[in-house]
Amino acid sequence: MATVTFTETLPVNPAANYADRIGFALGNLFVSAIEAIESYKLRHETRVALEKCSDAQLEDIGLVRGDIAGIVAKL
Repeated sequence: MATVTFTETLPVNPAANYADRIGFALGNLFVSAIEAIESYKLRHETRVALEKCSDAQLEDIGLVRGDIAGIVAKL
């Protein structure tokens, strides 16, 4: 699974015109939406993978079925 990570946002220049500032804001909103989607996909895929495991497999990795929701919530 490919992950897109943005760690920097462009500074808003007070001298920039209104359209430029709106463009930066929309860009940041778009990045936030991508990050939220990626986070949801990771949580969903993790939940599905863990739920497919047998109780013995979960025990092998130190989990019980009741731990799945808590683990997924931390992602």
